[in-house]
Amino acid sequence: MAAMSPIYLFTLVFLVLTALLALWRGGPWQRALSIALGVAWLISQIVPFDYRTPPWAAVSADGLVFLLLLYGAARSGTWWMPIAAAFQFLVLATHYVFITDIRLEQWAYVSAYYVWNIGLIATLFVSCLLYRRKARAPHPAGHGKTQAD
Repeated sequence: MAAMSPIYLFTLVFLVLTALLALWRGGPWQRALSIALGVAWLISQIVPFDYRTPPWAAVSADGLVFLLLLYGAARSGTWWMPIAAAFQFLVLATHYVFITDIRLEQWAYVSAYYVWNIGLIATLFVSCLLYRRKARAPHPAGHGKTQAD
């Protein structure tokens, strides 16, 4: 197994923990985004990247995540979707800079890529912490419990 850089490992752990939080207590948009980010990460891991050519699979996956975020920003009415879309736009801008000048130092490209992804994941994380589910109908026994209990 190849060694993982600290920023890669941090981002991966943060993504996994945030996705679990989204699946546990997030709303439908948080869940959809966590799944989309997981699929995008899988695609970027499956398709090899040799650091001499643009990572077209990762660019495509990130582009699809951006389209989901744009749709969500327009339709969801949430405060966090436009922020997440902005971070994803910066991810795509980082890809664009690398594609237009392949000589870009890898450290700069990868660092910027992870910084923007951490911003996106942090936005999703905070949105999950602040998400409040609608109250359910009282428990039939009338003991003050909700159906979710």
